[in-house]
Amino acid sequence: MGRGAGGALRGSLLEARVRSGVVRGPLFQRRVVPAVFGEPEYAEELVPAELCPARPHVIAWDAWRRMVAAAVREGVDPAPLQIHAGYRSVAFQAQIWEYRLAERRDARVREGLPPLAERDLERQQRKWTAKPGGSAHHTGFALDLALYHLGRTGSRRSPAYAWLVRNARAFGFYPYLPEAWHWEYNPPGVLAQLRALRAALREGRAPVELALAPDSIPEAAPRPRS
Repeated sequence: MGRGAGGALRGSLLEARVRSGVVRGPLFQRRVVPAVFGEPEYAEELVPAELCPARPHVIAWDAWRRMVAAAVREGVDPAPLQIHAGYRSVAFQAQIWEYRLAERRDARVREGLPPLAERDLERQQRKWTAKPGGSAHHTGFALDLALYHLGRTGSRRSPAYAWLVRNARAFGFYPYLPEAWHWEYNPPGVLAQLRALRAALREGRAPVELALAPDSIPEAAPRPRS
């Protein structure tokens, strides 16, 4: 996993390296992996802050807008579907990571517990926080929706979440199973779309049409277990 101009986290853009195949009930998890997608290489890949402070990737943003519009047409309250968090740089994730480690160290001191070796401290924190370079949010294709504000139990009981379970995959979004609010745009073919977008930006061509999700999202089936 290398870094390109401006320090961006470079991805392989290899479809074969996309993690896929975790099934839980009606849900099928198909993860966005930073080592595959990488960080956005161009500012134009991210939605301007005045449109969405969370700065999702323009490809995911367009699909998200289509999805929310469909939910509204079916009478779903769009408030829990708004974007709470989107793109997060590796540098910002490093700040979060160090803050959380310090928080955990301080908690042990307050509780009168002996200090942990750094490796053990990090192992505990990785259950809750991705290490810098390992968060799906680095790509801009992972979205935390406002379901986050309803908590772990309330979010799963929300009509908006029930709608996502039934319909999100048709718009290219897949869940991160431990968090009801976290959804990742990763339909088959999205990496080719991303390569085309970056080629257009490199060549100075207007990439408007490349920000649109394909009209027909192909199904992504779980891989057979070996």
